[in-house]
Amino acid sequence: MRKFIIGPMESKKHIHSLLDPALILNRIELPVIDGPFPHTPVMLAKLSCGLFGISDDLIEKYQSLDSLFIKNRYNTFFFEAAGDSMEPTIYQGQVLIVDRARKDFNGRVCAVEYEDKIICKRVLIKNDAIILRSDNQKYKDILVYNNESVNFWGIVIANAGYVK
Repeated sequence: MRKFIIGPMESKKHIHSLLDPALILNRIELPVIDGPFPHTPVMLAKLSCGLFGISDDLIEKYQSLDSLFIKNRYNTFFFEAAGDSMEPTIYQGQVLIVDRARKDFNGRVCAVEYEDKIICKRVLIKNDAIILRSDNQKYKDILVYNNESVNFWGIVIANAGYVK
């Protein structure tokens, strides 16, 4: 793997500037890989929101997001969250990764087909009723009896969104 250096150029004229700590911190070494880059690095350390940067020395291995979240590619689907009923767990615009192969619905956030719509709710199975609960307490529970008008579509296994 080759390395590409971003930062002050090294030359005889500017070699003394390399000793300046401000300029050293501005140098970043990035790996250059020929072809697609399918993996994301997994770091050894927590990400500090302070002044210190990340170094290649902290990369433990590269993690494929596909291998992390997609256990069966034919049963994994992506949805965009709409509305605020699942806040603070899920926010509008986040991408939801839904696994249709899993069947352990009770207590989990699920994609549920209810009244001809697919909605995202936490599923609670109690004796003879199913409760579809929003994590946002502004919304009331949906009670379903006899399983007739509900179809468990899949379990939300992860969500991703942009930091604002």
